Amino acid sequence: MKKVILTTVAVLFAAAVYAGMGDVLTSWPAPGEHTGINGIAFEGDYIWLKDRDCEFGSVMKCNTSGSVVKEIGFPYHGSGPSNGLAFDGTYLWTIYFPLPGPVRRDHYVKYTTAGSEAGGFAVHPDVVYWPSVSVSWDGQYLWTDERPKGVDKKAGKYTTAGSLLGTFSVPGKWGTDAAYYNDQLWYGTSYPYDTVFGGVIGGDVVASFPAPGGSSYAVGFDGEYLWTADRNKPQYIYKVDIEVVGVAPASLGKVKALFR
Repeated sequence: MKKVILTTVAVLFAAAVYAGMGDVLTSWPAPGEHTGINGIAFEGDYIWLKDRDCEFGSVMKCNTSGSVVKEIGFPYHGSGPSNGLAFDGTYLWTIYFPLPGPVRRDHYVKYTTAGSEAGGFAVHPDVVYWPSVSVSWDGQYLWTDERPKGVDKKAGKYTTAGSLLGTFSVPGKWGTDAAYYNDQLWYGTSYPYDTVFGGVIGGDVVASFPAPGGSSYAVGFDGEYLWTADRNKPQYIYKVDIEVVGVAPASLGKVKALFR
């Protein structure tokens, strides 16, 4: 009888084994002539990568093995190349440094997947103080990083028409691009933190892991796994497993069935 029970337990635990927080599942070198990927977004089974180091802001649509299937350009708009990348189901969004003039405000621009500019808006004047580096999409709204003068960085929630719906405290040390998932922002950092954080908007850090390659300059979420790009030369793209957080399951096996 004891042997049967022990065998059953072993089977249960074996069924519950899955990759842990921060485990790299695959990686490949960033495509393109330049390697300044600072934005990642997903369109179904394809990953979009935005390269800020290219004069015309090269944006590449790749399969998840890194082969480029399409390339478009985001020419400089404002005072320089853009930061971050998000896909809202129809348009790609990015952020340009403050527009020239007496009032310097970041400009959020949307493009068709063919590369044509399709509109945009300037960040709310009451909250911007430092150039934004991230934009992400939650299925209905755009999220970006804001840094009002004299306070810590916050997350700003916008409609696609440019209406600011609110700003929210963000845990951890948000430094680069971010991805939205399940009321959590997963965001990267580079030196000196070199960590990827997952934090509840307006709440606490729920998870973190060392950034693959020693830094995280871009972050995207494909619905199941997190993707990030380091800042090395040559630059690499990483597919990373993250444990489901904020859930109290009846068993690990059920979590695996729900989320894998």
